[in-house]
Amino acid sequence: MSVTREVIKTAVSLSKKLKAKALIILTETGESYEILKKLKPNIKVIVATPNMEIYESISKIKDKNTHLIKLFNRSFSIQKELKEIISIALDHEILNENDIVVAVGSTLSKEANSLFVFKVKREDTDFSFYRIIKSSNIKSGVLEKVLEIALEIGMEGREGKHIGTAFIVGDSENVLKRTKQLILNPFAGHEKEKRLITNPDIKETVKSLAQLDGVFIISEEGEILTAGAYLNVDTSRVDIPHGLGARHAAVAAITKETNAIGVCVSQSGGIVRVFKDGKIVLAIEPQKRYRLLG
Repeated sequence: MSVTREVIKTAVSLSKKLKAKALIILTETGESYEILKKLKPNIKVIVATPNMEIYESISKIKDKNTHLIKLFNRSFSIQKELKEIISIALDHEILNENDIVVAVGSTLSKEANSLFVFKVKREDTDFSFYRIIKSSNIKSGVLEKVLEIALEIGMEGREGKHIGTAFIVGDSENVLKRTKQLILNPFAGHEKEKRLITNPDIKETVKSLAQLDGVFIISEEGEILTAGAYLNVDTSRVDIPHGLGARHAAVAAITKETNAIGVCVSQSGGIVRVFKDGKIVLAIEPQKRYRLLG
């Protein structure tokens, strides 16, 4: 007997009995969604996954009742993770206040073995990466793409070695006042459309330039303004964990002095940390995709 299959069948049945507005599927391999598709439930389905291959595969399916959410990490607490998914769904108007939702997820395995029921209340949702985005003036999709590239750099490194780099996103006018160029700006003179971080053609260029000293500075609209920039900031006013170097301190300081958000990739281990207001608000270990803090 497949535990996952039975959990999904029970979730569909319970959704009907409760007249739920949506069924949430948290999946790492896509198996749960494949099982659900065969049952053909007449309900809104929210599929959340940290697996980019699964995300891209499901995104090709044209189904108006299926909504996709890309998770950047996995939490040790499934309840906290599902609350974050609900928070994202609220922010994207997939769900509304007081909706009843049935959710299936996993605790110690990669596929569904647990069943949950929620009544959607915004005040019950947890702080999330998407809350960071909504509290800023950064265009939708920009910070997500920066984090995606940062995670890939943390996971893959370059030429077999871990590399450290950082991205400063938003409030670019004030950020630029606090920087100086270490090298000639590799993005100078190129058309804006070709310099957008959301342009898929630029990803490999960014990964290559990540090997340079300095940081990337990206506007609210996603335009990469420069790379190899030095942050001229006072790091004595920030308090970061012991063991983190000058790059992390500078990123923390620039986010304290401006309204920018910093994304920093650690050279030792590839851990990606997100900074806001001088503090670490999220840390992800790409090798495990687990949340460490936040």
